Amino acid sequence: MKAFKPAAMTLRGYVLPEEQYRKLEQLRDQLFLMAKVIYASTEEEEDVLLEVRRSNLGQLLEDFGLRVDEVVTALNCDGHRLQTPSQWH
Repeated sequence: MKAFKPAAMTLRGYVLPEEQYRKLEQLRDQLFLMAKVIYASTEEEEDVLLEVRRSNLGQLLEDFGLRVDEVVTALNCDGHRLQTPSQWH
């Protein structure tokens, strides 16, 4: 029986530079924070409208999109374009 060799294992997926990984973590944390702010904590709050200006919400979502784009761009380090789900067939 052959001994197990960890070095022979193939890594699957992508490896992010640490800075990009941190950006992805920050984005995750901000999305969780937004969810906590939006969820009602009492029954009375459930019926209260949450007013958000469209421009503020648009700016926030655009910022999230730009951060995700930075991380995806970091995955494209060898000059090849990443495949999109529609190209997987």
